[in-house]
Amino acid sequence: DLRPHAKRLVRVTSELLEEWRKLSGGDETPVDETPLLHPITNTEQGAIIALANSRERLSDYSPSITRGLDEANAKKDGHIRYTVGQPESWEEVILQGTHFAIGSPFAKQPNLPMRNGKDWAPWDLVTLAPDPIPRTTYARACARDTFELAQDYWDGSPHTERYRLAWRRMIDPKNTERSLFAALIPPGPTHVHAVHSMALSDNRKTVLNAGFWASLPLDYLLRITGRADLQIAEAHKMPAPSADHPLSAPLLLRTLRLNSMTSAYADLWNELFHPTWPNYEDWASPHWLNIPPLTSELDPFWTQKTPFRTEYERRAALVEIDALVSVWLGITADQLATIYKSRYAVLHDREAAMYFDARGRRVAADPYAYGYGQTKQDYVDLLAHLDAPDSVPPPVGYSAPFYKADRETEMRAAHAHFQ
Repeated sequence: DLRPHAKRLVRVTSELLEEWRKLSGGDETPVDETPLLHPITNTEQGAIIALANSRERLSDYSPSITRGLDEANAKKDGHIRYTVGQPESWEEVILQGTHFAIGSPFAKQPNLPMRNGKDWAPWDLVTLAPDPIPRTTYARACARDTFELAQDYWDGSPHTERYRLAWRRMIDPKNTERSLFAALIPPGPTHVHAVHSMALSDNRKTVLNAGFWASLPLDYLLRITGRADLQIAEAHKMPAPSADHPLSAPLLLRTLRLNSMTSAYADLWNELFHPTWPNYEDWASPHWLNIPPLTSELDPFWTQKTPFRTEYERRAALVEIDALVSVWLGITADQLATIYKSRYAVLHDREAAMYFDARGRRVAADPYAYGYGQTKQDYVDLLAHLDAPDSVPPPVGYSAPFYKADRETEMRAAHAHFQ
């Protein structure tokens, strides 16, 4: 939008720089050397101040963080080799950033055979087996003990023995749907250095941080600061959750159900499941149509029903996490709507033409937002059905009624609930 508007004039004063400086989590930098932020309008300032005033940072919890394997050096040293194949166990998996997405450890895996570097296919999470192992493009090229000695150790043990929060290191802060891609990974796999991973002192803190890192406010923090490379020093500056916060239970629940996709997460679910959830926790937004209950069918031990599987449920959980973390950080509903509309045009445009059917399948107009198994014709057929529902059937494979995505309304409703 190239039209002029007074709200696009951001007057940078010493007082404003004082607020911006707090985003780094310290006061060491002189005010007149504060790095400039990149707000599009001055209405974003309320959200910026809320993020700047976050009382706790990741560094306060002394996380263990690993850079993983340097691809060039690890190949030169004979630790890994490039080969597309199917590992026999999680211990043989070497993850890359494409393997996971926001709150989803099973996003894509390379096709076999792999025709080019972008030849990756999404997982069907609805029919996902209880114990799948993702295909990889790297494999261990040396003895197991040699390979393990090349890894980072935390408290005397290989870091691969822990549940970890992994994230894509490279950040595109501009013309993309989102910037921060992070998910929980189970014990066993290593990863290349384009991915970083961390664990805190206990699994509860690690999972709560995974919830924070799946949220729009922390994604927005990367965009507003213009960060392009989220390495260890910058990760330490990220706002962090306290385990005893009143909103920790709903955040923990949604984060676990998004990430605990397979039996590899059974121990984590069994450890952190709380018996009050089935009687206490429910969806925050009243706008969800035909969505399964949030907790009433949950067991204290991991089963195939534990994770969110449909595209509808998973999006609903992420939207509610956006609102929950906003309330946690002191970002108002209006401020959350402002940063969404001003900084996430791609996400907004894709969801402006997005629907979900009665079984939770997504169908959208934008090819980059297609649901699993969707074709171009499906959206055309959907519009015809919505224009004449009594005479035109839904697209083949889809079931009425259809729910129209409306992120701002959904976030505002969830924000009011969590507030």
